[in-house]
Amino acid sequence: MCLYVDDLIFTGNNEMMFNSFKQSMMKEFDMTDLGRMRYFLGLEVFQRADGIFICQRKYAQEVLQRFNMADCNVVFNPIVPGFKLVKESTSTAVNNTLYMQIIGSLMYLTSTRPDIIFVVNMLSRHLTHPTEIHLQAVKKVLRYIKCTLAYGIFY
Repeated sequence: MCLYVDDLIFTGNNEMMFNSFKQSMMKEFDMTDLGRMRYFLGLEVFQRADGIFICQRKYAQEVLQRFNMADCNVVFNPIVPGFKLVKESTSTAVNNTLYMQIIGSLMYLTSTRPDIIFVVNMLSRHLTHPTEIHLQAVKKVLRYIKCTLAYGIFY
């Protein structure tokens, strides 16, 4: 069972126990059964007989819109292999609030996108003093996200 503010998600493999729990909750609380979960906290859930697919396509599109990257050119790798980011750089400093917002948005995307975990972790080390090189690297990740909007996790 998962509870978030006024939303309740529960699952199980025993249909009788599942229905019993649902009925007891509906008697005790003012509750509406919305059926199978489709969307929750930015996660899109597709349940089929062969498994469950979880992605964040809509959230990723909103992130691209928010940071004016919706019309960007796509790339096929989130970072150039072997690319190293240095802490101190001769590059121009950038707005660290914007950088933090982009990194925070990307961190939330990692819940269904294990392909970007490494690069987001590497970029998050530069939150206090980001430079133009760091911002370019973050924008490359956003360009990769645009190319891979439909990626997710299949259980």
